[in-house]
Amino acid sequence: MFLKLTVHKKNGLHVRMAAAFISLLQNLLPNQETLKKTYVLYRDQKVQVNNLLSLVSLKIGQGEEFILHVAEKLDDSIVQQIQSFFAPTDLEDSQQSETDRLLMENSLTLHEAISALPNGIIVVNSDNIITYVNARAAQLLQTNPHELINQRADEVIPHSRLHEVLKTGKTELSRKQTIHHHTLLTTRSPIMFNGKVIGAVAIFQDISTIEKISKELNEVKELQQRLHLVLKSVSDLIGLTDENGTLIYTNEEMNALLKKIEGEPHIQSIIGPHEWNHVKKAEKQLVKLIQVNQQSSYITKINPVFVDGAFRGAVATLTPFDDIRTLLDKIDLMEQKTKYLESELAKHQGIHEAFHQIIGNSEILKESLTIAAKAAKTDSTVIITGESGTGKELVAKAIHEASSRKNHLLVRVNCAAIPPHLMESELFGYEKGAFTGAYKTHRGKFELAHKGTIFLDEIGDLSLDLQAKILRVLQEKEVERIGGYAPIPLDVRVIAATNHDLKKMVDEGRFREDLYYRLHVVPIHLPPLRARKEDIPLLVEAFRQQLNERLGKNIKGYEKGFMEALLSYHWPGNIRELQNVIERLFNLADDDILRCKDLPYYISHPSCHEQQNKPEKQAIDWGHEVRPFKEYEKQIFAFACQYYPSYNQLAQALGITHKTAAKKIREYGLEHLIGKKYQTN
Repeated sequence: MFLKLTVHKKNGLHVRMAAAFISLLQNLLPNQETLKKTYVLYRDQKVQVNNLLSLVSLKIGQGEEFILHVAEKLDDSIVQQIQSFFAPTDLEDSQQSETDRLLMENSLTLHEAISALPNGIIVVNSDNIITYVNARAAQLLQTNPHELINQRADEVIPHSRLHEVLKTGKTELSRKQTIHHHTLLTTRSPIMFNGKVIGAVAIFQDISTIEKISKELNEVKELQQRLHLVLKSVSDLIGLTDENGTLIYTNEEMNALLKKIEGEPHIQSIIGPHEWNHVKKAEKQLVKLIQVNQQSSYITKINPVFVDGAFRGAVATLTPFDDIRTLLDKIDLMEQKTKYLESELAKHQGIHEAFHQIIGNSEILKESLTIAAKAAKTDSTVIITGESGTGKELVAKAIHEASSRKNHLLVRVNCAAIPPHLMESELFGYEKGAFTGAYKTHRGKFELAHKGTIFLDEIGDLSLDLQAKILRVLQEKEVERIGGYAPIPLDVRVIAATNHDLKKMVDEGRFREDLYYRLHVVPIHLPPLRARKEDIPLLVEAFRQQLNERLGKNIKGYEKGFMEALLSYHWPGNIRELQNVIERLFNLADDDILRCKDLPYYISHPSCHEQQNKPEKQAIDWGHEVRPFKEYEKQIFAFACQYYPSYNQLAQALGITHKTAAKKIREYGLEHLIGKKYQTN
């Protein structure tokens, strides 16, 4: 029920009056539970009637009204007693009135003081019901104080532990806890009366700012320690100065230098007063080579430190000049090594993926492919030499696919396979009616290769008159069809190949010298298989995989002695011959193993061909008259290079460098002789 009451006492609902009112209700209400559920409602505030401090803090004055909310209906007699308690009375005793005033002022002062404390305070009664919460506690708990009053502390405050204090009667000092991102130190104490625990109080101190400062301080200490270790570990001389140039910090290396200098530890004694004044005024780094005591030289860097525009000191770094000189020497050495490794890497790994279809890891093959890969980056004419079956067409195809013309046609022309009387019309095309049977215009191979590449295989078999016409196409960059009158501009890259010795043919008058040099812009020689026998196992494995797929076989390997037989044969037909032999074995194989019995007799019995391939190490023909040194040199290289499969081995045999050997072989056009008689050597 709700009772509307008016306070007629002179000092309002002061401390003594509130205490007397609580005492009256304790006697009038049927039990304590009813008292606990009785509240005073005043100006949107609600407090439990038996909470004296909260009741006084309402500051209900004389003549003001409030509502008494009782949980159950009261008898009329009880209601009259409650109403008469606040009724007007005769003039109060002046001494009593003064006492009430003092009690009220002191209680309100105490309440205001507790409310203004920076620490949070929560008070509970013996039942762990919150009876008081100051403003700071409510702020830390992010709630309104009135929402906490009359609530159980263990239900509304995380980890309050006030129920434990009520149970044990023991104080808990400075326990750390975190509530709503605030780090709090909480002290919990019991409230005792006549040796009995009648409540408990919790005091919260927010130490979040202190924790943050402490963390930052630890980080600064850690950073300082790391900086100290860094400065200690470097070999440079380091010093920090104040605004007067006095060194306030130096590492061990700087200390060692200062011991050699007389006087106070000033930066001026190292760089000089004039330079120090320049640092203070210039506001930029000073770099200078200085000499200390006419002995050691240092590259010195002085960085001024300015704070809010005011000079506060400098950081000095001294690097021994001898260390710089040593470092420069090392850098120079490393640059030389890097260039060498880059050149080696270009040989072994820097080849375009288009060349990966060419199988082999031998040095002599890698040298040729490295040249081919470099040639692919330009449009220069290439001449590929080598015996039949060494893979000249594969290399030509790889050069085209690795070039900028890869998206256009690669037109192949076998100059030995086309009859001479048809070759001109095939290469250059013809106009309609140019000759009998020319019913329509026909584009030649050169025209088809426009923007792309033309591969002239076996170019050594061309007649001299066709050689002259091809030379004109290479020089003029245009072609004229048979029966035509207007030249057709061409943009075509030419790659030629031959298994002939073109230089010898030039000497014999069977090949035009001017065309020879026009083709010989980038010569590439492919070594014979006998000169790179270490590649045979790789080739056999590649053929095994290809033939298994093409012939529907499942050959898994070969028997012991099989590879030795292949390696002992000199392979005059080169890779093409090897491929054909392996295909023959696939067709003859009875199971999944390649066997020696199926090899051709001349391969499985090497003795039958040892005599016919015996090295012809006859003496060099010096002649009976003195000739130019170049002729003797060419004869020596022509004789020696046949018995060694690579430039390295040839160079070792002749006692010269690899570079010189390669240069001489190319100069004399002897690439086709490399390793020719290696197997029989």
